[in-house]
Amino acid sequence: MPNNTLTNLIDRAKQRADMEGSTFCTDTEITGYINQGIRELHDILVTLYEDYFVTTTTYTLPASNPGTLPANFYKAIGVDFETGGITYRVRPYSFQERNMLQSPYTQQGKLGNLFYNIRGTQIFFIPTNTLSGTITLHYAPMATEMEAGHSGTQLTTLIPQITYGYEEYIVCHAAIQMLVKEESDVSVHLAERERQRQRIISAATNRDAGESYAITDVEIGSIQDDFVYKLS
Repeated sequence: MPNNTLTNLIDRAKQRADMEGSTFCTDTEITGYINQGIRELHDILVTLYEDYFVTTTTYTLPASNPGTLPANFYKAIGVDFETGGITYRVRPYSFQERNMLQSPYTQQGKLGNLFYNIRGTQIFFIPTNTLSGTITLHYAPMATEMEAGHSGTQLTTLIPQITYGYEEYIVCHAAIQMLVKEESDVSVHLAERERQRQRIISAATNRDAGESYAITDVEIGSIQDDFVYKLS
């Protein structure tokens, strides 16, 4: 049975760094290095294939404007606005565009022309008028980290998006940090970590090789361009 518990990852990092039986790096330190590797792997997967970690939260307009982002928010993947049984895509706007997009002349009375902007720990929606409905924020959460209480928990159970085998990148990263502390040569381990990174990129890129669905004959610039689906 595959084993990638925290205890196992620590042991593998020690073995790769040739520090078995050594107390030069404590298990607490190595756990910190492992979590660094988890965060790096998380960034690779989110950047490469953001759907890996997508989750959702909702806001009600006009009450939740601005809305508070989830505590584990990392990156917005997409935003939808549902009203009257129809869902529209909400586009991002820059802070410099806030006044222009607030204008009723810009909106032209179209329900689909709703925009969002993320600032700090809040998400803002414009125009701030009488629109009412439900906002769904699709986002990637922050990386889940391992801690002492996870000594017997499988990494692939704690973070299902990390397929078994991907943890070798994390082990390499932890071993590199251990050897850096020891001021030892890490060139071989850097090369191995890069090999693991390329392997993960290749595997993640080909995770879903199916043909994507395409919509044709969409009237660009109109409300149809923002139409997603109508609820039955």
